[in-house]
Amino acid sequence: MVKKLILGLANKMGLRIERNPNQHANTSFLKRYTISVARPKMNYDELIAKDPLNISLHLQYAAEAIRRNKAYLSYAELKTAAYLGAGRDEVEEGLSMALAAMPKPEVMDHNGYFRLSSLASELALRSTEKKYSVLDVGGGEGMLASFIPEASYCLADPNTNGISGINLPFPDHSFDYVVSCHVLEHVPVGDRVAFLDQMLSKSKRGVILLNPFYIEGAYEKERLQLFIDITDFQWAREHLECTLPNIEDIKTFAVQRGLNISVKPNGTLTTGIAIEFMNYFANKAGLIKEKVRINEFYNTKYKHILDSIDYPVGHIVYLGRTERSSET
Repeated sequence: MVKKLILGLANKMGLRIERNPNQHANTSFLKRYTISVARPKMNYDELIAKDPLNISLHLQYAAEAIRRNKAYLSYAELKTAAYLGAGRDEVEEGLSMALAAMPKPEVMDHNGYFRLSSLASELALRSTEKKYSVLDVGGGEGMLASFIPEASYCLADPNTNGISGINLPFPDHSFDYVVSCHVLEHVPVGDRVAFLDQMLSKSKRGVILLNPFYIEGAYEKERLQLFIDITDFQWAREHLECTLPNIEDIKTFAVQRGLNISVKPNGTLTTGIAIEFMNYFANKAGLIKEKVRINEFYNTKYKHILDSIDYPVGHIVYLGRTERSSET
């Protein structure tokens, strides 16, 4: 019965079932969701964008991610499928496979690890209950999901699974928290209020932003141009083109919406810049083991001593509906 339903869904959506040729061919989860896109070729982000609440598509994407050695993405998509209503038997084996394939988080590039662990800590601080739900807007491949395994998690990233933060396809107040990490600065200035309103509308308790903001005297344009000149990083171009958001604008938004707001510095700007350049040059030189060792050292030894009040990498901003306001 299940096989017929999957075959029918595949035919309806222009998909075809294929034999899985890789070494996990005898694994039931991968066999069950071995579906690839038929010609004309479409990616899963395009498919899910057209039908974002389709559980089968998220499960298929999770299986495909495992085959492509993208364990974090597979885990996030499985958690998303579970949030949307997939049964435990549909996701449990896949989650185990994804977890087994993940490297230990401490070997991540330090800037990414620091952000995700900071977000996880903030969620733990805000949550009065052990179980809570999170919508991760612009979360890339969903690495945050592995930092909050206790949470009911859903990923929304237009470049990853086709779900746009400007048009979130969920009922209002669906999630306890809606979070966004280093995303707002990539949103054009004219769309930022709509972006924040979308996130706010889907949250029950509040929105958590972890974001770089404009800091007077921090040479924003000069440092971004330095990154562009040396690395040609796309994120630096987008930061420069869209400009960094201003905390005062977020405070104004909070007042207009009757929200409580908490603002806390996160990371140290000079350290973050140095780590970014170190990783870039280590990659170019092929010094991967050395790079991993340095990042792991920072992640395990310096995690709790890296917040600068005056010159942080970013700020953690909580826009809450019920909690008392506090600023640091």
